[in-house]
Parts: sequence; structure tokens; C-alpha cells
Amino acid sequence: MELMQYINQGVSPYHVVKNSKEWLKLSGFTELFMDESWRLEEGQGYYVSPYESSLFAFRAGGGFVRIATGHTDQPMLKVKPNPSMMKEGCYVINVEGYGGMILHTWFDRPLALAGKVVCRSEDIFAPNVMLYDSREAVAVIPSLAIHYDWEVNKKNELKIQIHLLPLVALQKEQQGDVLLSYIAEQLDVLEDDILDYDLFFYNPEEPKLVGLNREFIVSPRLDNLTSCYSALLGLVMGASNNTNVVALFDHEEIGSRSKQGAASNLFSWFLDKCIHSMDEAGITVGRTMDSLINEGFLLSLDVAHACHPNYSDKSDPTTKTHLGEGVVLKISGSQKYNSDSVSNAIFMQLCEREKISFQRQINHSDIVGGSTLGPIVGSFVPVCGVDAGVPVLAMHSAMETASYQDCMELNRLVTAFFS
Repeated sequence: MELMQYINQGVSPYHVVKNSKEWLKLSGFTELFMDESWRLEEGQGYYVSPYESSLFAFRAGGGFVRIATGHTDQPMLKVKPNPSMMKEGCYVINVEGYGGMILHTWFDRPLALAGKVVCRSEDIFAPNVMLYDSREAVAVIPSLAIHYDWEVNKKNELKIQIHLLPLVALQKEQQGDVLLSYIAEQLDVLEDDILDYDLFFYNPEEPKLVGLNREFIVSPRLDNLTSCYSALLGLVMGASNNTNVVALFDHEEIGSRSKQGAASNLFSWFLDKCIHSMDEAGITVGRTMDSLINEGFLLSLDVAHACHPNYSDKSDPTTKTHLGEGVVLKISGSQKYNSDSVSNAIFMQLCEREKISFQRQINHSDIVGGSTLGPIVGSFVPVCGVDAGVPVLAMHSAMETASYQDCMELNRLVTAFFS
């Protein structure tokens, strides 16, 4: 699968996992289930999806554990219950912000709708879960004409509940909820059978190569599908005697504190089952989880902030990160990132050996940066590791910008890491 195709198809966390599973299956990996016994073969690839928006995949090997992580979610507008509202002859949809959005980037662009819809079933403890993607644009959020607000370019205050309600239809006679009625028709189910959903308005614009020399990739969801793609590609392409693991978590953008997020015991349970099953298969005879993890390494992947040419004062004055100069090693004295001096040295030597371009990033001392998966995973699985990723501009915008070559360098890094 090609990067731009992967991004274009990953319109919700559920679709990211669905498409990732299909890619792994086509690459010869076997699906497993957490509630079944695992019979593993050395060198064979496997994957398990404990929940619809999280995915763990691995190759069984006798060496130490190498882990690459990413997250499947991204900032979007999440549909609330009872979503349809009539306002001034139009239907608008009641939404809330998911993650740290740059709100003004969502105005005046066609929006599509995707996620999962949960319907009633004969077994009340096993509802019927259906993935949904409108693919075509079904909404728009018009901005206010400048003639009504001449100070608009001097202000920055936007309220989701007031200013960012997606417009989906003109008012007409309608029985039930206009949005749910539309989705029910699309899925060929009864509207009354839809009990709940996790639906998001997303930017359906396809990734594009931009610039005089087509150096830039401009796309929605670069954060964090660039990382998910590189992790899976490295797992598929890499070949070694180690136990290579990819963990794709949901809910990173809202703190990871969920059963399918990194701040749970889920990944630890998976690793314990994985290593126990490999021991039973004679792949890691006599090796404990502690010993395999102690010798292992974690490559936590998420995008990094590039120095913005129009706002360079926002970056550290001596350690600036630029588009086109390679993979970013993220550093934080407050341990917002998992990197330390020893793990940094390992990362740097790997890049030097493989001739992979890399650079370091540390935040401006007076500007609070974001955090990511590394410290969270490391608190449950205490393994040496770093946080790294491709540098981007306009992080959390509806359209983000990166260097296409940096994305290719990240692919090379993870493949080398797993080889």
C-alpha cells in the first residue's frame, strides 16, 4: 500500500484499523483473537484487534522485543446524540471538538462523515456494529462574511457550539432525525435500530504533492497516519530474529485514558500473552517477559513540529527542526517524550549506520509543547526508547504540511529498526 492511499482511506480510527488489517492479511499475516489460545511459528506475522480502533501486530522471534507505536485518531468534529437542529431554514448538526483542533481551518471546505454505527441485535451484549463512510461531502461550515465582521482578521475567538455547526440540508418536512435518517438509508437499516454511534466529520480532500518541485505533501491526517504507515511498512518489510511489534492505539489526541488507549493495561496484557505463547511454541524458551523487555527498545512514532518560516520565534533558538532535513528525534527535559541520553545515542547511531537523515527537536523554553505515546507506554512497559516522527507544519489543522522525503526517511528508519 502507498502512503497517500493509506492516508486517504484512514478517515476514522475504525477505518485506519480496518485498512491496516487488510494490508497485513495481504502480506501474509494471520489474525489472532485475545480470548483464544495462540499457536505461533517463528518468523510468522500475526495481528490482533482487541477493539475496532486499536491494533497490535507482530512477528514472532527469539530475540529481544522491538516495538513501534502510533495512534489511529486525529482531531475532528464528533457528532453528538440527537444531532439535527433546525436553524434559519437549514439543518445543522450538533457537534463537539475531538482533540486540539485549529478551528478556523474547518470553515468553507466540504466535509464528509465517517465512523461506526451501532444497531440493535438479538444478543443485547453483542450489538451490530457497522462501519460507515459517506465518502462524498455531506456538509459545510460557512464562515461569516467579512461585511458582518470587519475585525474578523484581528480576532481568533471561535466557539464550536456556536460557530462550527456543520450545515447539511435545507429545511423540509422530515420525520425523525435528518442525519440519522440519511445514514440509515445509506446502511440499509431502520432508523429506529440505530442505538448509538461514533461519527466524525472529516476533511475528504485527497493528499497532494505541492511545491515547485513537488517536495511537500499537503494532506489531512498526517498526524498520525504517517507514523502508522511507517510502522506497518517496517513490520512487513523488516526481517530479523527479534520479536517485532507494532501497537496502534486510539484516543491519543484526548489523553489516551481509555481501554483502547495507551494509558491502560491492554498492551501489557497483549505482550504477556504474546511472550507466553512464544515460550509455549519453543521460540523463546526460558526467556521471561522482563528479560525480553529489558533488552528491548521502543520507537514511539508521532509527528513533530517543524520550525515555521513565518513564525520562527516559536521554535528553540539553537535546536530548530526543518522540513526536508529528515526524521525528528524529540527531546524534553520534563519527559514529555520518552527519549533520554542513552536511547538518543542508540537512535542516532542507527540513523548514522543506515545513512538516514535525522534532526533533533526540543521546545522553546517558554512555550508548552504537546506530549505523545512514549512516556505513557513506557510507564506500563518500562523499556528503553525514543519519541520520533516526521516534522510537520500546521499540526492539528484540517490540512497539514510535511516533506514527502521526510516521510520516506521514516519508512527507511522503521524498516532498519525491524531488520
